[in-house]
Amino acid sequence: MEDLHETGNKRQTPFIYYLGLLLTTAIWASTFINIKIVLQQVPPNTLAFLRFLVASLVLGSLLIISRQPALKREDLPTAALCGLTGITLYNFLQNQGLKFAGAIDASILAAMAPVFIALIAGLVLKERITYLQATGILLAFAGSVLVATNGSLSGLSFTSKRLAGDTLILLTGVSWAVYSISVKRLLQKYKATVVLAYSTFAGTLFLFPLSLFEYPVNLAAITLAGWLNIFYLGVLASCLAYLIWNIALSRVAAVTAGIFLYLIPVFTSVIAAVFLHEIPGICTAAGGLIVLVGTYLAGK
Repeated sequence: MEDLHETGNKRQTPFIYYLGLLLTTAIWASTFINIKIVLQQVPPNTLAFLRFLVASLVLGSLLIISRQPALKREDLPTAALCGLTGITLYNFLQNQGLKFAGAIDASILAAMAPVFIALIAGLVLKERITYLQATGILLAFAGSVLVATNGSLSGLSFTSKRLAGDTLILLTGVSWAVYSISVKRLLQKYKATVVLAYSTFAGTLFLFPLSLFEYPVNLAAITLAGWLNIFYLGVLASCLAYLIWNIALSRVAAVTAGIFLYLIPVFTSVIAAVFLHEIPGICTAAGGLIVLVGTYLAGK
């Protein structure tokens, strides 16, 4: 994809980058199963640190092998902001929020990320949202809510703890939006691999003190299956998926890229049907179709 970014013609670019965004959301959707497995053996902050430590080692090796130029000193704060928002805060807020937030309201609030991306992109990047895109955003959000709730809001009930958890989940959307906008600025000057490597280094560094709050952790007790899932999260979900997301952001409007995040609950339902034999109901299927239509309209 990166070769096409530099040499391909513009007619080919949109379709290929949309496919990349589809692959990214599919990988991120699959991580719900991986994380659920590993959390039985590793506490959340430590899991996040191990995941991105693996990603840092892989990306650092790529930089050395490819001999990519380093970021200029004036761009290091932006890279640190990317790591803080897209890696450290996003994972911390999500893990802590899920302790108290209900599954239904968490799914709905997490789906607000594309809305925040659209708002911040309009203010910072001056990306104009057309009426067709706005319609697509609303449709995709409605479809995502339908998938998350399975057509019923009966699971929604609020307590002070749940409200606090919901607030933290909502902030993950703001955090991801800030990351996406900040990354897009760096991608105007550097290759996606370089930007991702430096932001991952920063995010991993910020995660380390958070993992110390869970010390001691018996790493020797982690099973082979646990380590395989950690490597999956580090290499595919944190290196490959983040890299594709960054490359796509260099050629696709942040608003358009953000809409693809609405596909995550749809892909999660499909993965659950295949691996967990959880057959999606009518509301899930209808919501998935609405998300696809909304995503198509937002990308036009």
